[in-house]
Amino acid sequence: VTKWLLEGSIDFNFISESLFPTLCREGSAPLKVGEMEYDAIIVPGCSIALEVFVKPSVASLSELFMAHRPLDESEKVALDAHQSLFFLKGSLNGPDSLREINALISKAIAAGALGVYAEHSGAAWSAKAFSEMEIENAPLDFWLNFIETKNVLYTLGLESFSLPDLCVSNSNGNSEKLQDLLLTVAEYLYLERVLGESGTKVETEEKETFELCKENSPLFTKNDPEWNRLGTMRLVKR
Repeated sequence: VTKWLLEGSIDFNFISESLFPTLCREGSAPLKVGEMEYDAIIVPGCSIALEVFVKPSVASLSELFMAHRPLDESEKVALDAHQSLFFLKGSLNGPDSLREINALISKAIAAGALGVYAEHSGAAWSAKAFSEMEIENAPLDFWLNFIETKNVLYTLGLESFSLPDLCVSNSNGNSEKLQDLLLTVAEYLYLERVLGESGTKVETEEKETFELCKENSPLFTKNDPEWNRLGTMRLVKR
């Protein structure tokens, strides 16, 4: 990339991810970083085109993260003392782009980001929690959220991957087991590029077979922001 930029007589600079929060206070077009303005940001090894937005801090940010996973006191204090929010907006066009954006987020965490929030699903992870995730083995872990009702467990956020959301009856196991089941099926459908259609069958590592059936009573309606236009599929054990 560097050779291409040099030979193309394109003016550019290198920057460390850790400097963005102090040098880039707000989003703009072109993006102002320090005293310079840039039309694009290129991340080596990442082929995804991303829009960058930097927004001011918000009050009680830790409450959003605590709603998804408990925080220790040091994490809570750090999140509430944050100085800015750094947003990346783009499209995930397949498994390769998902791995690239996960790697990019890992770099941001290593560079000092306090946590990561997936706006499309409401999933939120502190830096410590994200670093503990086996993102290489479970690439969708970060992106999905789960909503549990009295009788059913639902995914939230699969529309971003061109898939319907999934749900399963609580009678099939405890919450942790069912979350793993929904995540496994979601990763299979996305990474293997299988359409999440009614009648699709998936076999788990435990040799259990589940069939996707259209859910006639989804959790959300068309007027809700969480509504998935591709619908919701229920996993039925066969």
